[in-house]
Amino acid sequence: MTTNHFTLIYGEHQEIKHAIHLAKQFSQSQLPILITGDTGTGKSLFAQEITKAYDPPPSLKHIYCPLMNEETLEELFTEKANQVLYFDEINALSIHLQHQVYHFLETSHGTKIIASSSLTLEDLRVSSTFLPELFYRLNVLHLSLPPLADRKTDIPDLTTAFFKELGLHADIDTSVWEALQQYPFEGNVQELKNIVHYAAAILEGQTVFLHHLPPFVLLPHHTVAKGKKEEHQLTLMEKQEFVFLLEAIKTLNEKGEAASRRILSELSKQGDIPLTPQQVRSRLDDLERKAYVTKGKGRAGTKITLEGLSFLKSLDGYIPNH
Repeated sequence: MTTNHFTLIYGEHQEIKHAIHLAKQFSQSQLPILITGDTGTGKSLFAQEITKAYDPPPSLKHIYCPLMNEETLEELFTEKANQVLYFDEINALSIHLQHQVYHFLETSHGTKIIASSSLTLEDLRVSSTFLPELFYRLNVLHLSLPPLADRKTDIPDLTTAFFKELGLHADIDTSVWEALQQYPFEGNVQELKNIVHYAAAILEGQTVFLHHLPPFVLLPHHTVAKGKKEEHQLTLMEKQEFVFLLEAIKTLNEKGEAASRRILSELSKQGDIPLTPQQVRSRLDDLERKAYVTKGKGRAGTKITLEGLSFLKSLDGYIPNH
């Protein structure tokens, strides 16, 4: 087994490193492998990497069980090529087809089998729609994959790796890391990869900011509600001033320029809402108390937060254009 296998599975968390270690050991065996894990945890990727690590490496036949019928299954069983049969979501097979798979495993020798399921091992074992004999025939080498919520320390490594896969070496603003750490990731690693692809598609420069994330990450329900509740307590003038300041800060953040009181004041005088540096300071104090911005010293300047972007979006939709 060469050392370049399993390089597409990223992370340094103890649970994922243990899963990779087991997978490497399993790839040296001819016994059936059963992979369990939530949707998006990488079951198919592990199956691919295990297959590549076999010596000699066979071809991989990916069988998506929810779409499998009897005719297709019989064709697979008659093929004699050196290959791994990967039964993806095997619990979705009908009882009749499960009997056929079990019979094949009992009578066939030398065929490598990998099966996966989004059900837990215990749920598979007690399921009334999954054959007990097939369960015990498959459950020889069991590999359980952790959800991303249990290894959120891997989010930076995963995010950076997914950008690199797209040929991008992006800088990530600290506010983005905070937002990703707060997100529940019900779709696990696959959902994080989708988020990276979204950000890459709309990225204008080298730095990923909060507004590059998909709306469902930026605007959780509690944040939207907070913004809407706040807007009704503001006068129209306050709304206009806040919109100007937040948009100006966001633009300066994107350019990597410091959003100082002096610069914000100068920008305000180019439009319809002139503000003195003292007025800017007062407004920024209000925005900071509401957690819509964070104020830093020197080059750090003022930065818009996740809540600030949500608030800005709600105000943009509320204030008429002039």
